[in-house]
Amino acid sequence: MAARVHVSPEQFTLIPYDANEIASIAEDVAALIGFPPNVDIEIEVDEELFAPLTGHMSDVIDGAARIWISGANFEDKKAPQHFSPEQARDDLIVALLRAKDRLSDGFDGASSDADITRAERAAWDASVNGRARELGVRVREQALRYEFRLQHGFTDVGDAAFDRLFAADSVTWEGLREICRETGAVDRPASKVPVDLLRQK
Repeated sequence: MAARVHVSPEQFTLIPYDANEIASIAEDVAALIGFPPNVDIEIEVDEELFAPLTGHMSDVIDGAARIWISGANFEDKKAPQHFSPEQARDDLIVALLRAKDRLSDGFDGASSDADITRAERAAWDASVNGRARELGVRVREQALRYEFRLQHGFTDVGDAAFDRLFAADSVTWEGLREICRETGAVDRPASKVPVDLLRQK
């Protein structure tokens, strides 16, 4: 049976990463989160981007999950420009949970990652990272809350919305949009780059 996880570049030239190792971790993560077994996973690692240039996008195109992620996301913080399997696992859990959301009926009509607003991304990240924490991912809750407040306001309403999202077992696109309406962030502009790009991890 052909492998369903495809990593590019197949051969890294700027950093000592191994495409096969990344694919193996992605397969393990897919099994862990119950990712649909009939959906291919395509992972593009941008090896030119290193800390603090972190970021990732998750889309579903032509029936396949398409993950773009910076090389910095897989970097060992104690050994710059070296691969960290643990960090790769954590970040792929988050990225694939978002792709899994996109494959659900609750995300019919969702905007692409390039076209979602910063407020929508902050709300979605709160939900996804809350679920990722239950799977053992090291989540920086206060950093997520601060980003959420930047987009949704430093208010009791915003904090309550974050708490609901962080504790939720699932989320829908309309649910995220409703949060944005609730906090008054629905008209914030779209972001044309991954929301966490240029942010220190």
